[in-house]
Amino acid sequence: MTQAFCTVHRWIPAISLTDLLRRASLNLGGRLRGAIMTLHKRVLLLGPTGVDKGAAVQHLGEYIQERHGHTIRYIDFEKDFLKPVLPKFGLKNFFTFLAQDSNQQATIWKAAWANCAKTFDSNITVLGLHAAYVNTIVGLRCPIELPSICNSFQPTIAVTLTDDVQRMWFRTEERAAGNDARGRPSFEQLLTARRAEQLLGDMIVTHSETCSRHIMVAALNAVVALANVIIFDAPLTYLSFPISAPRRMKDGGDGSFIDLLNRFHRLALEQMEKDTSRAFITPLAIDELPMIKKWERAPDTPLIYSDVRDRWAQSDLWGSDDKAILPPINKEFEIPPEQIDTVAGIVGTDVGWRDRRLVLQSRGFERQIEIRKCSQRDSRTSFL
Repeated sequence: MTQAFCTVHRWIPAISLTDLLRRASLNLGGRLRGAIMTLHKRVLLLGPTGVDKGAAVQHLGEYIQERHGHTIRYIDFEKDFLKPVLPKFGLKNFFTFLAQDSNQQATIWKAAWANCAKTFDSNITVLGLHAAYVNTIVGLRCPIELPSICNSFQPTIAVTLTDDVQRMWFRTEERAAGNDARGRPSFEQLLTARRAEQLLGDMIVTHSETCSRHIMVAALNAVVALANVIIFDAPLTYLSFPISAPRRMKDGGDGSFIDLLNRFHRLALEQMEKDTSRAFITPLAIDELPMIKKWERAPDTPLIYSDVRDRWAQSDLWGSDDKAILPPINKEFEIPPEQIDTVAGIVGTDVGWRDRRLVLQSRGFERQIEIRKCSQRDSRTSFL
């Protein structure tokens, strides 16, 4: 395996990362593979409420149209088909649908699906839907009919889009504007739904004859990574690197390690933009532990949160806010302490579960960064 070393003296990074740049600019094999497109024309997009799949697909579609000349059609199943059919069943809004018996939910879902299936055509189509619904009254429900999705839509890839729970919560609260009928899920419900969406994505693959891939992608990953997957069927590569140690160093006044990791991500972005056979994903696209640690310092006080201050800022990773699938919220908002109290343990558990999934869905660690102490005078950063 090719190795390139960036010598670091006293944790201050040098600029020379020759191997990574060489592979980004001279990898003819990658260019040849990219020239032969393996287009996914039927993409099933899953994700819990609050992820904002519509905005994500809009940004993805704009990027693909500009870079590759393809137009993407987006279907929002709940908005376009499920909600319009509710009055036929005597239901006033989506909240009353969520409170129905599971058999009644399944009947309504099938009626909506029958209308949706009539609209499928030969365009590149991203179908966004919720694989599960959760609320405080009836808990977790899954009314979808897997054979209908597999046989009618015939997806070739399933993508579960995720995001930080605090960002999902903010969007649902902002959308509801205090109206419970519009849905105001708790942190706990959002995390339950996030887990369920991943599970249902796995089940789609096992039940489908056309879908061979299910990937989990967080909204703060680079949009070019998802574009390369959909247009060129690029394999995922997991970026693995220390996170806690660089933060401790920065707390101590030394930000050189964090600067190095930001540089690492921007090189990965540059390579993806040049080589369409590459799709890097980063564990920092979900970054909830800093919120937990901040809450622990004052557990009885409402937490004032900002996703450009209280997590690893995406503009630092990618060099610009518009490089990620979704932009930052970029405003302060207040989180009730009881919301965090109920999920602190779940968030910690999900870190390990999520990292393992990211590793297993990836081709490997071709761009792993390892920090190892060579001596008191010299440390080396290795890009593998």
